[in-house]
Amino acid sequence: MKSMHGWRHGQERGKSLTPREREVMDLLVEGRANKVIADRLGISIRTVEVHRARVLAKLGARNAVELVWRMHTDRMAVVAEMQGLRVAEGGADGWDRRAD
Repeated sequence: MKSMHGWRHGQERGKSLTPREREVMDLLVEGRANKVIADRLGISIRTVEVHRARVLAKLGARNAVELVWRMHTDRMAVVAEMQGLRVAEGGADGWDRRAD
């Protein structure tokens, strides 16, 4: 597994997402199928596939599952830091549960 530090760089790249790519990403993260995304946004399935591929490339994720996992992990890291917990760079799940 890659460290979370790589994902934080992915977050910076995520700022380059277009508004439409963000819409597709939000629906993708909700677990919506390409056909559902296409219907909801009024675009073709092929266009959804293109936007989806661009989102994954810009954020450095290999697939939608990795994208969701990274987003969740990053959110948890922010919460942990706010609570004074230290986030480990290694380990099986990437977390160090010891308080500073």
